[in-house]
Amino acid sequence: MNWNSLAQFIHLLAVVIWIGGILFMDGFLAPALKRAIAQAEPRARLLYGLFRNFFAVVWGAGASLVITGYGMVFLRGGFGVLSSAQWVMVVLGSLMVLLALYIFFVPFLRMRSAVVRSDWGAACAQAAQIRTLSAINIVLAVPTILSGVWAIFGAPF
Repeated sequence: MNWNSLAQFIHLLAVVIWIGGILFMDGFLAPALKRAIAQAEPRARLLYGLFRNFFAVVWGAGASLVITGYGMVFLRGGFGVLSSAQWVMVVLGSLMVLLALYIFFVPFLRMRSAVVRSDWGAACAQAAQIRTLSAINIVLAVPTILSGVWAIFGAPF
């Protein structure tokens, strides 16, 4: 196996872990918890624990994405040789990583602070903010993944 193939595998695995995790947490688990647990305190405690564990995994996936993504750019000869589809993937993927960093350092850390203060309403509000911003990343993931597919296999038109 060559370095490019290994980088592509790690890159795709990290995408599946990150985007699949967001889709599961925000699309299925959080809404089910909101319906099942009416009280803010137990719901906020549970969501905080889930987000904390999720972010621990996402840090590794995100680092893998950045290292393998930019590594493959340089293995191919740098930014000057990228196709349009590759440029779209790099730009949107970079925006997604920046948004994920914002989600961690702003609403998630505010949620942690609210949990420590036992301010359950504020913790739930930050959880909702995390879900809203994560939904933006899910929307951005579609054209990012599509551009990656087109970069490898060619656009269908």
